Amino acid sequence: MGLFYNQLATLVCGVFAAVLTLLWPMFVDLSPVFDLVFILAVPITWFLTAVCFVSQISTDWVHGGHKPSKKINKKPVNTADGKTTP
Repeated sequence: MGLFYNQLATLVCGVFAAVLTLLWPMFVDLSPVFDLVFILAVPITWFLTAVCFVSQISTDWVHGGHKPSKKINKKPVNTADGKTTP
């Protein structure tokens, strides 16, 4: 289990998309170039956020979620002095 349940990339992309979305109305009247940049950037960043979310959910599902794996070694081990430990 990682930081934010392995959703750190989704969180960063979502925050960046939200900031771009909130800045868009402030810059739309300055220049038509800003409007074009925001028209292209905002949907792409939200799409990237959705793709990050879905891919992380898929990866977690394929690899068994967030359950820690406990492997118990039940094979006998031979030590240097000839004894066997279970």
